[in-house]
Amino acid sequence: MPHHLVYVQTFFLLSCCFVIFTAPTTIVIRFQNRSLLVNKSEPGATAQYKVSLTYTTQTTVGSLDMQFCIDPIPIDPCVTPPGLDISHAVLSDQTGETGYSMNILSDNHVILSRTPGVVGQTPSTYTFDNIVNPTYTIHSYSIRLADYASTDATGTIIDLGSVVTQVNDSILIETQVPPILVFCIAQQIDALCNQPIGGNYSDLGELDPTKTLTAMSQMGAGTNASNGYSITVHGTTMAAGTHVIDNLTTPTLSATGNNQFGINLVANTSPDIGQDPDGAFVNALPTPDYSIPNKFLYRDGDEVASAPNVSLVRRFTVSYIVNSSPDLRAGVYTTTITYICSGRF
Repeated sequence: MPHHLVYVQTFFLLSCCFVIFTAPTTIVIRFQNRSLLVNKSEPGATAQYKVSLTYTTQTTVGSLDMQFCIDPIPIDPCVTPPGLDISHAVLSDQTGETGYSMNILSDNHVILSRTPGVVGQTPSTYTFDNIVNPTYTIHSYSIRLADYASTDATGTIIDLGSVVTQVNDSILIETQVPPILVFCIAQQIDALCNQPIGGNYSDLGELDPTKTLTAMSQMGAGTNASNGYSITVHGTTMAAGTHVIDNLTTPTLSATGNNQFGINLVANTSPDIGQDPDGAFVNALPTPDYSIPNKFLYRDGDEVASAPNVSLVRRFTVSYIVNSSPDLRAGVYTTTITYICSGRF
C-alpha cells in the first residue's frame, strides 16, 4: 500500500508539470520575422509605415488586425499614442500574402480583410501611406498584430505579435557656402587678386595734340552668386576747372588733335595698349561697347563687364586714352574713375 501511494503521487506531479510548462506554447503562436520600417521619425510628421511578418500557422486567414498602442502586450488595455492619426492612411503596397483591402475602424485601429485563403510561411509586407506620427516622444509605441480566419477580425486568434518603434526629435546638421564676391583693382594685379601692384594713380604726362596719352589699370572679379556679377564705371571726364576734354559717347577710333577721353577692356593696336581678359572662367566678359579693339568710349554709369553666373576670378585690363586739340586751354586735367562690382545673389 505505501508503494502504491508513491506511484499515484508521482503521476499526479508529472501531470501538473506537463500542464504548467506546455500550455503557454500551445495557446500563443507568434508571427515570425516581424519588423516595422517608418520613413520619417519626426513627431507629427506624415510618414510611410512598412510592416513585415511571416505567418507561422499554415491555415486559412481572412483578416489581419492592427492596433496602434503604447503598450505592445496584447492583454493590456490599448492606449492610443498621443498625436497618432491613421484616419487618412492608405494601403499602398502588399507583398507575400496579398489580396487585402483596408478598413479603418478608428484613429489607431485598422483591419486588413480578404477572401479567406490558406497562408504559407511566406515573408509578407504591408505598406501604409499618410500615417501621422505621434507627438509622444518619451516612450516607444507599438502595432499589435493578430490574424483570424474570419474577414472581420472576429473569432479565434491564429497568430499574434507586436512591432515597436519610437519617434524622436531629429538631429539637424546644417552647413552653408557663404556668399562670396572677390574684387580688386590696381595698375597691375595677379590672376587671383592676391598681389595688387602699383596703386591706383596714373600720371599720363603732358598733353600734346600730336600724341595720344595712354594708361592702363587692371581689375579682377569673381563670385559664387548664381546670377554672376556686374562691374560698372563711375566718374566724370577729364577736366581742369571748367575746361573739359570731351568723353567719347560711342565707340570711336583714337584721333590725335581732337579732345577725346575713352576706355576699353581689350587688346588694341592703335594705340598699342591693353590686353584681352584672362582667367579660367570665360563666361565673364566685357560688355559689347567696351570690347571693340581700337575703339574707345566712356559713359558715366555704364556696365563695362559682367558674368551671367558663377565665375572664378577673371582679370580685365582697362586701357585709357586721352587726346587733345591744339586750342585746349592750359591746366592740370584730372579725373577720378570708380569701379563698382555687384554680386547678383
